Amino acid sequence: MLDQWDGRSLRTFLTVMEEKNFSRAADKLGYVQSTVTTHIAQLEKASGKKLFDRLPRGVEPTEAGAALARFARQFAALSLALEEDLLRTEQPRGVLKVRALEAYCVTRLPDLLASYAEQYPDVELQLSTGFMEDICSHVLEQKDDLGIVPRDPEHESLVFEPLLVEELVWVGAPGGRAGGKQVYISYGNACLYHELGESSLREAGYAVHDRRSFPSVELIKRMVQSGFGISLLPKVNVEEELRSGKLIAIDFPVPQPVHQGFIYLKGKQLRPAAAAFIEWVRSGLSS
Repeated sequence: MLDQWDGRSLRTFLTVMEEKNFSRAADKLGYVQSTVTTHIAQLEKASGKKLFDRLPRGVEPTEAGAALARFARQFAALSLALEEDLLRTEQPRGVLKVRALEAYCVTRLPDLLASYAEQYPDVELQLSTGFMEDICSHVLEQKDDLGIVPRDPEHESLVFEPLLVEELVWVGAPGGRAGGKQVYISYGNACLYHELGESSLREAGYAVHDRRSFPSVELIKRMVQSGFGISLLPKVNVEEELRSGKLIAIDFPVPQPVHQGFIYLKGKQLRPAAAAFIEWVRSGLSS
């Protein structure tokens, strides 16, 4: 089967996976649509399997397509690593995909991203946000090179490198209720902070009157400031509001600090861009 595969067809396949549309994939690759169709047909012939279901508004991978995607991403990563090795350069280059918690991105990364981009102009850094489970999933499926997660996922296929200890704090509006029934504001059930907050309230015997989720740390803070409810957040996210008196720290049971860290696929050699990013963030946080 090996002699029937080629790099261009696999690249086309991965682009169709990302775009979920033959026409958009062709535009992104600079091909005419018939070329994309031909590449996918070649792969389907080589594998003997249908790789995509054609739907009214695009395409979805079949079970065989999803299986091929895992190997195609490994092929693409190996190809890029080989290219960099053959160029015999340690200068980071290429696309680097990183996924982290939104709360972490807002406070910890902006200045570091700007200085990293200036230091390594040949790296196209693509930053995305997500929760613990999907960050791990994206790294495992090699959709992202690195993840930043709030604790060690203890997964046999992932390496976890500790980065920093993150303190958490309960916050509410000045003059708000400090006991009794509470409206608990968080990112929702997918977020580790939500889980930790629920557990600590329950163990302390506090009743949660209602739960509301919002998609960003800034919106959560605004809702808490309005007196709508309380929230458990990383202390770094609310330091300014606590100093200015817009929020107050609530004397509720606080979970143990979380240990933020990088994750990447075990057994996969880090490309120079990824290794440089880990060192850049680590150095920036310690300075």
